[in-house]
Amino acid sequence: MKKLYTLSLSLLTISLSLAQASDPFMSAAGTALNASGWSTHSGTAGQLLITAGSLSYTGLTSQGNKTQLVAGNGEDVNLASAAPLTGVAYYSALINLPNADGLALNTDAIGNYFLMTSATVSPATVTVFNGRIYIRAGATAGTFNLGILNGSGGTAAPSWIAADYTTATTYFVVVKFDFTTNTASLWVNPAIGGAETAATATNVTGTTVAPAQIAGIAIREAGTATAGTGNIEVDEIRLGSTWAYVTSDVLRTNQNAITGLRVYPNPVTNGTLFIETSANAEKTVTVFDVLGKKVLSTSTNDNAINVGSLNVGVYIVQITEEGKTASRKLVIR
Repeated sequence: MKKLYTLSLSLLTISLSLAQASDPFMSAAGTALNASGWSTHSGTAGQLLITAGSLSYTGLTSQGNKTQLVAGNGEDVNLASAAPLTGVAYYSALINLPNADGLALNTDAIGNYFLMTSATVSPATVTVFNGRIYIRAGATAGTFNLGILNGSGGTAAPSWIAADYTTATTYFVVVKFDFTTNTASLWVNPAIGGAETAATATNVTGTTVAPAQIAGIAIREAGTATAGTGNIEVDEIRLGSTWAYVTSDVLRTNQNAITGLRVYPNPVTNGTLFIETSANAEKTVTVFDVLGKKVLSTSTNDNAINVGSLNVGVYIVQITEEGKTASRKLVIR
């Protein structure tokens, strides 16, 4: 199963909104996330890297690579949505801790958060995060705890799950953020392809008003080498508007990648975007801004697309060819 999925865009019913149909974790080991579709919004750019191999979890077939947070590092990155999510948003991921080194102490009531949604994405200021997964050391040596926080404000504190999770074990985590109630919920190891059940933990302690939208997902390295987010492998990230999507084991239709797809240059500086594929058949090309508004649409057999009318900024370009659809983040400068 690909690790970052993007369905054909529907501004009415968006099942998934990550910008990349070509998985950023599919890049070669050692590649920085901010060179693989993600954008650094805080900390030391280039610390978060693609690492070799996939996490294994029963019911999910993974391929390609993953990423890993490193104790003591401090880069935060975000990946833009193809269109904003409102009402309710879900995301899921596989996580594994090779060890419990570098985690905040078990007595730390707050700990540190490492995975969350973002209300904005780069190049805008990225500071509003909801549905935050927190981590700290467990009560038993060599274990860890997971918690969830809806957002900031007031005396916000995560709701911790009363379990010590073991290292060297892959866990499937799912988060739901409800805009209407400003509530975040966390599940650990829910059934693959099953119905939504009661959450493992729920949180409403943050009093800041829920954002108008969720525009992407973010990964955060935080704290120090001895009291931070520690060493966490992350894989199979999915972001969508339904429980069924983020917990499914079924590949979506456009996850069958368009063979030989190349979108370049990126950033575009001269007003012309080139889209090449192995088939070089007729393509439908649609460009959306980060708010999900369609700003360009064309059908062409030509590889060159005129984007000179677009303002400087970040966009999502969607390409459909011979029944297959893929999306890419596009930067206009």
